[in-house]
Amino acid sequence: MACFQGLGLRVQPWVVLAILALLQCGSAQFCSFWNNNCIDPLAQTAVPFDFQPLFNDPISLYYSFDSSSSGKGEGPMTKTAFWLGYEDRKINPYAVNSNRTAEVALRVGNFTGTPAGTTNGCDGIWGKSCSRDIKNTLQAAIFQLTTSEGHWSQPLATALDQLMTNQPDLPSCGAPVFDVASIPVQDFAYERTPDQQVTVMKAGSSYRPWQVWYLDGMTAHQQASQVAVGIISRAPSYDSSPPTSPDDIQIELVCLQAPQGPPSGSSKDDD
Repeated sequence: MACFQGLGLRVQPWVVLAILALLQCGSAQFCSFWNNNCIDPLAQTAVPFDFQPLFNDPISLYYSFDSSSSGKGEGPMTKTAFWLGYEDRKINPYAVNSNRTAEVALRVGNFTGTPAGTTNGCDGIWGKSCSRDIKNTLQAAIFQLTTSEGHWSQPLATALDQLMTNQPDLPSCGAPVFDVASIPVQDFAYERTPDQQVTVMKAGSSYRPWQVWYLDGMTAHQQASQVAVGIISRAPSYDSSPPTSPDDIQIELVCLQAPQGPPSGSSKDDD
């Protein structure tokens, strides 16, 4: 039997376990707006996409946001999160022929419209030419990085930092693609030779999102109109043999939009 010494009570162990289970259940159903380890979504969406040859089955990019009308006390603010969902047992080890790192990034801001068409909905936002130019630009930036001397743990994150600092010319895209304050990135799969091992991060959820960040001055209605752009890469690690061409670097784009939020002028307050 367990003993609650401070209360002078003795209770059966199953009672303690039941109490703990209830506490965990209650905590899982509520997430404070300011808790960046979870999210209580006001709006959430997911888009499946192919990431072969590493994953045999499609994987899904999840994007969600919450909002507060008070924010920092000076105006509205949204809380944004993303993660991937997949069956990590359905990895293709025969695809591993060098050391690689897979990463996922999410860009939010300055794009509106309705995702549709090829390239996982992105061609309906900016057209096939823009999708091609974005992929080529990212491949070229990562290729330059991975064929130069240096140590870096995240090739996509490093390349995006460079592209946000030195904006590339993308005339087919109309609006600047990399002109945002930040593009959060998460590495999620690590391939190692010669034993063809693949280590995959545990799939995320609203209780365990991979990245969480806050957008100041953004209402729920404004964010609902934004198109989020997912960038997924599979590129050589710093300790790998350099790629022979930019085409050796895999880039996938996913465009998604959360369901319509509250009417303009209102938002969900933090409890």
